[in-house]
Amino acid sequence: MTDVKATVRAFIDTLNRRDWDRFGELFAEDASYTVQGYELPGAGTMDRETALQVLPGLLSLFDEDSPRVEVTHMIAEGSWVLAEAQGTGAFRDGTRYENRYANVYEVVDGRIRTVREYMDTQHMANLFAAVTAVA
Repeated sequence: MTDVKATVRAFIDTLNRRDWDRFGELFAEDASYTVQGYELPGAGTMDRETALQVLPGLLSLFDEDSPRVEVTHMIAEGSWVLAEAQGTGAFRDGTRYENRYANVYEVVDGRIRTVREYMDTQHMANLFAAVTAVA
């Protein structure tokens, strides 16, 4: 039986390290990644291929080692995991980044099939607007 919490921790670690090869290995072929929000650029559901293209571009707005996502709590039931986390770091222009997350993951056969990312989308939209205005 797959340790679903360990799979989610490994998945988050790949994002922190920007290890896109490992990210792809952990992301199921039929995966979906949903950023919950209405008016946040990039919100909505991405299939696997779109997520593999969009996420590296999004993270390129940040300093090389940012953002760092640290899991603070994790609950699992069957193939589903809820991970509460804190994201910290800085954008390339020096703007500080802090956000809180509550993400839902579905793990099937040792790979992530579903990600639903919940965060303060208004805060994120304000940060993106400020950072991209000076870019």
